[in-house]
Amino acid sequence: MKDGTTPALVGVSDEALMVAYASGDANAFDTLYARHKGALFGYFTSQLGDSEAHDCFQTLWLNVIRHRRRYRPSAPFRHYLFSLAHNVLMDQHRKSMRSNVIEASEIDSLSSDAPNPEEAHEREQLRARLVELVGQLPSHQREVWLLRQQTDFSTADIASVTGATEEGVKSRLRYARDKLKAGMARYAERN
Repeated sequence: MKDGTTPALVGVSDEALMVAYASGDANAFDTLYARHKGALFGYFTSQLGDSEAHDCFQTLWLNVIRHRRRYRPSAPFRHYLFSLAHNVLMDQHRKSMRSNVIEASEIDSLSSDAPNPEEAHEREQLRARLVELVGQLPSHQREVWLLRQQTDFSTADIASVTGATEEGVKSRLRYARDKLKAGMARYAERN
């Protein structure tokens, strides 16, 4: 198949694929990679610059390869994968010790499919402002907000991935939402 998925493995669960990969089945890895590469790359690019995101993405998959024999299917594989991604991201934050930038092209919540040029321009300005505001969030708030927006994870799932409590995740989401709403309201008042 074009996406790297082996046809015989299409209906196989992620957990079973990872166990198969740990036992030496390279096709199982190809299928896992094809299934999750977009979400994981988006996770990194929405929080880091392009170069750092590419490095983290590669590091994540190298970690999956290196630690394949340690994997135990006690939780959904996607949680395991995003937990590894979270650890890579935190390592990158510690390494860079600077504010990370979200690329404007990565947030698709406001599209430019407006019927006329004026609306398209206004939507593009709103999208750019949202990208700017998300980039200004503290990293722990930005991460949980982006996980909520980009995945189907519950609050408990996000807590598991980030190593926070559910109440901590709820609090971070609430603060992030409040900051984004306030920032967008100030923007609307100016325009």
